[in-house]
Amino acid sequence: MESVKIEEVIRLASNVSMLVPLVLYFSRMKHASREVHIIGALIVVSGVCDLAGMVLFSMHRSTIILFNAYYFVLFFLLTWFYYQVLFANTNKRMVWAGVFVYLLSFILITTFVQNFFEYQTLMWLVTAIILIIYSIAYFFYSLSIITSTGSFGYGFIWINIGVMIYFCLNLFLFVMGNHVLTQLDAGTSALIWSSHNINNIIKNLLFGIGIYFYNKRIPSM
Repeated sequence: MESVKIEEVIRLASNVSMLVPLVLYFSRMKHASREVHIIGALIVVSGVCDLAGMVLFSMHRSTIILFNAYYFVLFFLLTWFYYQVLFANTNKRMVWAGVFVYLLSFILITTFVQNFFEYQTLMWLVTAIILIIYSIAYFFYSLSIITSTGSFGYGFIWINIGVMIYFCLNLFLFVMGNHVLTQLDAGTSALIWSSHNINNIIKNLLFGIGIYFYNKRIPSM
């Protein structure tokens, strides 16, 4: 019973944590840049999916398509974000290579391994690997253009850290995701999935910090 209470609290905390970046985004939406609007769109999508997931869970309905659709949208929104903040100024071919690998993986995995009506945990893993590469590339890019006095005030760094932490910490869970979500009993599955919800809380808080500081410009070199 105690484990159920703990996992439920973590799940609810994960849902509520989305309100932090959402409120900050709406408070700055009028003067937000395109990059912030992309992250804002991702936060809204995340909130809608959380709400839909709660409804489906209460009705004892499957969340498979919801999960798959969320990670599909997440990949393209974050790819668009990294294109705006990184690849448009450095190497556009890298982002197109990532999209090509993703779409090819989606076709092969959906056709031969995990169709769209089962948890596509392999696609979640592909998403994680590509976005980790993007986040590492942005990290090195930011080191080359931001001075030490301005680094903690530049919002996109915080958002990038949120992306990196979320996907790095979830890598093992995505590898084991199909087993966790389909083979284990409901209580054990929910308890293990709580690690994802904790990572989601961290991501949301970092996104909130990033949105709060996004108008801090890179100081002149």
